[in-house]
Amino acid sequence: MPSPRVVVIPFGVPTAGRGLGLGLAALVHAFAHVEGGGVALAQLQARRNEGRPGDESLAPLPPGPVEAFVPPAAWRDMSRHDASGDAGAEVSLVLTGAFEPPVDGQGAIRLLAFDSRDGRTRARVDAPVDPERAGATVVGAFEKLWSGLGGEIGALQGLRELGWEPLESVLRAERCALHDPARGGPHDRLAAMLHLGRAIEDAPAARYPVERLSAMALEAAMGATLDPKIAASAVRALERAVDDAPARIELLEALAALLLRIGRPREAERRMNAAVAFARADSPNRGRAYTLLAQTLRAQGKLDGALAALQEALSEAADPAVHAERGVVLAERGDVDAAAAAWREALARDPVHPAAFGHLASHALRTRDATLGQTLVDAALAGSRAHPDVLRRAIQLALVTEGDGLARAARVARLCERVLASLPDDPPSLVTLARALVVLGDRSAARSTLAHVVRVAPGSSAAAEAHVTRLALDEPAAERDLQSVVRAARSAAVADLADVAARARRLATLHNAWTGWLAAAMAEERRGRWAAARGHLEMALEAAPGATAAHLEMAAVLLHLESPTAALGHAERAMALEGDTPRVLGALARTLAAAGRRDEARVMANRALAATPDDDDVKALAAGLRAEPAARGWAATTARARDLWRRRSRT
Repeated sequence: MPSPRVVVIPFGVPTAGRGLGLGLAALVHAFAHVEGGGVALAQLQARRNEGRPGDESLAPLPPGPVEAFVPPAAWRDMSRHDASGDAGAEVSLVLTGAFEPPVDGQGAIRLLAFDSRDGRTRARVDAPVDPERAGATVVGAFEKLWSGLGGEIGALQGLRELGWEPLESVLRAERCALHDPARGGPHDRLAAMLHLGRAIEDAPAARYPVERLSAMALEAAMGATLDPKIAASAVRALERAVDDAPARIELLEALAALLLRIGRPREAERRMNAAVAFARADSPNRGRAYTLLAQTLRAQGKLDGALAALQEALSEAADPAVHAERGVVLAERGDVDAAAAAWREALARDPVHPAAFGHLASHALRTRDATLGQTLVDAALAGSRAHPDVLRRAIQLALVTEGDGLARAARVARLCERVLASLPDDPPSLVTLARALVVLGDRSAARSTLAHVVRVAPGSSAAAEAHVTRLALDEPAAERDLQSVVRAARSAAVADLADVAARARRLATLHNAWTGWLAAAMAEERRGRWAAARGHLEMALEAAPGATAAHLEMAAVLLHLESPTAALGHAERAMALEGDTPRVLGALARTLAAAGRRDEARVMANRALAATPDDDDVKALAAGLRAEPAARGWAATTARARDLWRRRSRT
């Protein structure tokens, strides 16, 4: 029998405590379970009102998620009127409550779980909250509530040892760490890490803040993009945390991972040598310390040293991360078969280990091994606690290695639903789910899903894709015409490009399609009409601010118009939207070179070359940046970058 769908509404808090109710609900969403199923987080947004002069009761409301105690009658009313579907009929159990922080003496927590269909109370708890035992009181209240629901609170137990000040910092951190669909990641990762650092300062012996900060820093270090300013601030926060809790090996590991990510491998190696010394004495089975030490050595080209560190770990630990990293080192030494065997060994210990799964998935795609790809997809579907990154990789594998049809669409839809259970409103997963629903014949649900993407993340690349998918769904002939004109803009004879541009403009205007404006710009680029191309791209980005392809083309156009700073802005926006894909890395390298930032350009070019070693343009760019003497200056680098863009735009 399927588990009931349980929803938690961000708890009501006083105005001064805004954000605490959302942080507490985020913890419930992350860790609590009822009858084996997770707890969804209600996405209810405050409605704006404009206010009336002299009427304070109608003052404008700040935008953002609702934090409120919602009784059964109010929930039923929202279910009838909520167009977004967030208070939908599939919900069977609702958890709501109110939290009064113990700021000036004793506080209070009130929890209510009710049946969404008839409003019947399933469990209720009221408890005072003392400042000194705030964590224990909150945990006790949730334990009492959950015991009546057949559930468990999981890692919420870790809050038990916190007094009010560190608990407040944790709650504010969890609010900042909550997934934001518009950003495609945490609402404010840096603020979350700073809040956790304060919690460690206030309670250095507490386990939860240390483990959470470490996990968040490791996640940031492994992410597709990492803002250098955020990274530097995060390093400082971790350094302070290490000073406050020097015996916690998790903090050393997280600090080393961030240092490695921002290009300081020697310092990371020093930190990891200290961590490994701790591990040898107190945690001999801790494979992560050896894994990170190997990564710092590998980053410096010390592959033999990396293998030696991993070999020591293999004699002490059974951590699949050790085997996963060993595979990476072997791959860098050119032993691809041994690398694949190491990744398989890691997955034999943990079938959905994120690093091993990702590397073996890349191997399957690179070698076109459909059997391996489908085996990995099966493992992701079977893994009850698979990380969202594993599920996303499985979606990619299914789309590439399996034939189009109902079976693939059903598998992809299930994977997308699993991602969305962990990351509500994740825009790329919503778009992929909508496309699967079209194949499965549920066109109405597909339209609703695509509209939801545009509503929750209007500036994302997924919203741009949602526009394209919606047009294909509603006007398939128009979408075919647009695809045709995009192809023509790339490949038509120069003599025909004026007609291609005119046809693209007509289709773009008729269907409000950003891809039409993109095609018109590409045609004008090939004609050498750079100002006209810029105008068309401005129209494309007005229609779809998250269209990565339009940002990349705009970077090329602005480079030709000798505006390298503006070009770099669009390349960086493309990186934020799409991550460090080869085409984005190449574009960023070219614009950095044109802006005179040659060292950074070389780094990006080398990363692009590692991802696409057979790309002639990228090879030429990397070689040019290595050979080009600094004395040639800005003009030379700009000319070289423009030449590479001209060659790229003709292909």
